Amino acid sequence: MPKFNVSVPHDIDRTEAVNKLKSFMDAAREDSPVELSDVKEDWDESGNLDFAFSAMGFRIAGKMVTEAMQVSINGSLPFAALPFRGAIENQLKSKIIEAFDA
Repeated sequence: MPKFNVSVPHDIDRTEAVNKLKSFMDAAREDSPVELSDVKEDWDESGNLDFAFSAMGFRIAGKMVTEAMQVSINGSLPFAALPFRGAIENQLKSKIIEAFDA
């Protein structure tokens, strides 16, 4: 399966970053212009997220790790979604930045 990677630097406290990301995920899911289904979220005690969801018929899965100065997302997507990898990465990056600005 093809991989995707996103890294977004931040300058806020790690705990605050995790809290902003958690609340933003709830809002983003409700406001998404694309129908998301079969959403799986598993936050661990360290504030990292294992996730998976289906959108437009594609199953996307990955892990978001929140560190002291950056958030990284690494995941996989089906071969059929490969032409959209750049758009998916840009959208994820944009949403993380939006969460930190909220």
